Amino acid sequence: LPVQSAITHPRPGAAVPPGELTVKGYAWSGGGRRVVRVDVSLDGGRSWRPARLSTGDDQPAPVPGRAWAWVLWELEAAVS
Repeated sequence: LPVQSAITHPRPGAAVPPGELTVKGYAWSGGGRRVVRVDVSLDGGRSWRPARLSTGDDQPAPVPGRAWAWVLWELEAAVS
C-alpha cells in the first residue's frame, strides 16, 4: 500500500495563533514495509515539506526483514 497519514495536532478547525506551530501525526504503510518519508503540505498541495520521523524509545524495536507499519511524525511550521 502507498503510505497514508493523518494529522493529529492541531485538530481540524482549531484556531491557530501566529507564530511557530508543531504539526503532528502518524503515517502507516502495508506489506511489512517501513515508512521512510512523510511530506506535509500546509497550503493545499502547492508546496511540500519533509516531516521529521520519530525514532528511538517511542517506536517498536525493528524485526529483521519486517518493518512496523506505522510511525509518528512532526513538522515545525511558521504561521502568519
